[in-house]
Amino acid sequence: MEQHIFSSLTPDIILNCAESFSGIRFDGTIVPYNSYVNRVFGLTDEDGGGYVIKFYRPGRWTKEAVEDEHTFLNDCTAAEVPVVPPLEGADKQGMTTGIYTAGGIPVYYALFPRLKARTFDIYTDNDWVRTGRAIGRMHLAGQKRDAPHRLQCTPQQTTIPYINMLLEHNLVTPDLQQEFTGICSSALDYVLDAYASVFGEADENGMYHTAAFQRIHGDCHRGNILEQFISKSPSSVDTEDTSSITLIDFDDMMTGPAVQDLWLLLPGYRKESERELELLLQGYEEFMCPDDTSGNSINGTVPGMRRQLRLIEPLRFMRNIYFLAWTAVQRDDEGFLNRNPDWGSKAFWETEIEDLKTQLGVLEDEYGDEE
Repeated sequence: MEQHIFSSLTPDIILNCAESFSGIRFDGTIVPYNSYVNRVFGLTDEDGGGYVIKFYRPGRWTKEAVEDEHTFLNDCTAAEVPVVPPLEGADKQGMTTGIYTAGGIPVYYALFPRLKARTFDIYTDNDWVRTGRAIGRMHLAGQKRDAPHRLQCTPQQTTIPYINMLLEHNLVTPDLQQEFTGICSSALDYVLDAYASVFGEADENGMYHTAAFQRIHGDCHRGNILEQFISKSPSSVDTEDTSSITLIDFDDMMTGPAVQDLWLLLPGYRKESERELELLLQGYEEFMCPDDTSGNSINGTVPGMRRQLRLIEPLRFMRNIYFLAWTAVQRDDEGFLNRNPDWGSKAFWETEIEDLKTQLGVLEDEYGDEE
């Protein structure tokens, strides 16, 4: 039922939510944006100002979890990290989350200023370094407090439950389930070993108790980095950057290893991306403590970023499972099968299992000699 709530978002309801929460009058223009998990619309106020309203998928996050995202954005803004913070409600009481109820189910939403920018294309060495700086600044702000209502980015919380969900709902083609289960089981051995080697063993509830876990973006791929160009006078001889970059879409923010926010930017597997990774770290370590000779940072007792690099390929496997699970959640959404006509077919699962098998091979090549 919850997946159909979004169909109730008529233009009148969208505008009413935006205006009643913000106190801003809009001109009635509504532009749907591509967002498959949430629903996002562009709005324009009566003075021509641009805004974005995001309706969070019902049942995914609690109100407190949404507010953890907004707190992180506000902490970044206070630290002058380039992000887009949510608008405060019209009552000016610090509230950044609105609630629309449909069929008794709460749908949380928030408004943001619309940024006039384009996706940042990382081409040059300086682009890589600049991106590393932006993420380093974000992580520095992320250390200021916890996000108690958000998931940990761990196999116990963001991989194993998703594997179980796919199997328990019989979403994997029956005659491929055994192969899927076997590949996942073998890969999880490597993933869990990698986490244990960096952070120690999890407790009986699958939680890791380490100061190295902090607030992270969680979905820091290139599509979530925007570029704005800076106007300079024709006579300027300034050689500094001619654009600024901004990190957006913190909907998947988590608590977890900082390296999660670096590896998604790499052009290939870790071993194929050493140069780009080193440039990212060059910028990153201008703001975050570099590792000491033991691979630790922060007074030499907490696993540093370079020690966390061994998590890159395990995190890639976790990402593959995450993608499968979240497309599964959306499978009954209006228009989903039109966009993904082969989803759930035997051919679909054959392709996905082959990809998982390839990633298992990468894990075996990288860590097999440790056994």
